[in-house]
Amino acid sequence: MESIIVDTRDRISQLPESIIHHILSYLYSPKDLVRMSILSTYWFGITASFPILIFNFSRFKEVLKSSGIPYDTKKDISDTFFKYVKYTVSRFYEQNVSVHTFNLNTSSLDPTEVDIINRCLEMTIKKGVKVLVININYWAHLSSHPHQRYCVPNILLTATSLTSLTLSNCVLPLSLMVDVKFKCLKLLCLSWITLNDEVIKRLTTSCPLLEELAVIYCVGLKRFCVHGLLYLQKVQIQCRREVERIEIDAPNLCYICLSDSDDTDDKEAPPSMNLASCKKLTKVCYHGIGLPGMLSNFPFIEDLFLHLPDECERLNMSNHSLRTFMLDSKCEFDKIDVDTPNLQLFGFTDDSCNYSRMKTNQAPSKACIKWDCDVFINDHWFQELRQFLDKKTRFKELKLHINVGCVEPIEREVIQWPPIEFEHVELEAKEFEIVKFYLRVVNGLLWCCRPQSLTLIIDFSLLKFEEWESVVKKTYEKLLQQEDQAHTNIQFLMSSSSSKAKMNFSDLSTLLKALPRDGSKQTITFVKNKSCSRSRKRKPSKVSESISEDESIADKDLGFL
Repeated sequence: MESIIVDTRDRISQLPESIIHHILSYLYSPKDLVRMSILSTYWFGITASFPILIFNFSRFKEVLKSSGIPYDTKKDISDTFFKYVKYTVSRFYEQNVSVHTFNLNTSSLDPTEVDIINRCLEMTIKKGVKVLVININYWAHLSSHPHQRYCVPNILLTATSLTSLTLSNCVLPLSLMVDVKFKCLKLLCLSWITLNDEVIKRLTTSCPLLEELAVIYCVGLKRFCVHGLLYLQKVQIQCRREVERIEIDAPNLCYICLSDSDDTDDKEAPPSMNLASCKKLTKVCYHGIGLPGMLSNFPFIEDLFLHLPDECERLNMSNHSLRTFMLDSKCEFDKIDVDTPNLQLFGFTDDSCNYSRMKTNQAPSKACIKWDCDVFINDHWFQELRQFLDKKTRFKELKLHINVGCVEPIEREVIQWPPIEFEHVELEAKEFEIVKFYLRVVNGLLWCCRPQSLTLIIDFSLLKFEEWESVVKKTYEKLLQQEDQAHTNIQFLMSSSSSKAKMNFSDLSTLLKALPRDGSKQTITFVKNKSCSRSRKRKPSKVSESISEDESIADKDLGFL
């Protein structure tokens, strides 16, 4: 029987071509592609025929500068860039290689560069391009290059294989109203383009498989009316109060992002809406001031991200279907009045970009308030938080990710306010200069709250080891002071950010001995337990690393994870 010998020295070359292309699709510069191509001779050949073509003028310019190659003017760099674009696309076309993606991001154009783009578009469309992105950043060079906007040639309308089309700062083809037939298009994004009501109607009716539609700061549009798109799931509309009416008939629409804020002092009403047929529309992202009066347009809403402009100082809102609500606002706590009896997550954030994407946020099993903002807090912030929590007694968990400013002790006249009870509280404090401020944050938190368990997310590199040791001790003492010390004991759980291993401790001294001295980031949880009678009292457990099956044992003992 013949033995089969398999060469395992170069397994990376044995990957299917489709997987290698998928890996390479995450690279955004020619320099990175060259680095990957040297992994093996097979990868070198695959890289040469990689069907995702991304041309970014800014990144190209950075690569040239880092190479040390001298260029006298920006025009020289631009000429080199477009020669590279033309050469690359021509090589694919001449070798009869299909192009999956053509992505061009550049600044304003001269006539020669326009001709190159038109020729490259023609070649990629003939090769069945599926993803097309053209972004012309005119504002970067408006003063020195007052050229007209790039006019997309009519050949675009023959790109029947397109599944994704993104156009920015362009002029649409003149024959668009007659010849457009994007039968395979699933994503359409138009930004900074002159539109009108009929163009939107014609485009959308010619894209029966459309799943995502974005119209961003396009001028000339008064009515945004979309009908009959059975597969449409996501819509994004950003306008400057020019749009008067939004009407969408899409039975599978589940997410909409609206922005009707204006940089001017224009106080016109937000657009009227008709979304009655969108019974799956549960996720809404809104930037502006008109949402509270528009909530009736979203009868099935469950997840809401709301960004209020700085000049908006008060929020009054009522909705009984909301499950998660993330708020980006400068409103003070006492100016927020929200009636949402079924809310499971009430979050404060200043990360609009992240939450605007509205990734699927599972509502926590227990009602939770979350603060995740970069603003620096002080002692008055805790007093405002305490008053706010008085109105939100149904919440069981509180999570604070805060930056610490100059925190003073809580004033004596308010120190006697009783704390609000929570099942669990989590604290991650950053940007503090001395341990005194951190301890005052802990004091302020435990003045506000009486948690059954408390988690501190600690970066041990920010302070000396002895200072963190003091923080753990004083936190332990503060937690005991909230309870009947004779009948309460505290257990501990510690885990590292770099490992899934967990360690369970039954007493403070053992925990202190295990604190890291390498400056790593740790999560320490304090869990209050009522003491049982002597006959039923659990024996103190030794320090144990909880990995795999041991994790479930430790979590069961702690009773909240």
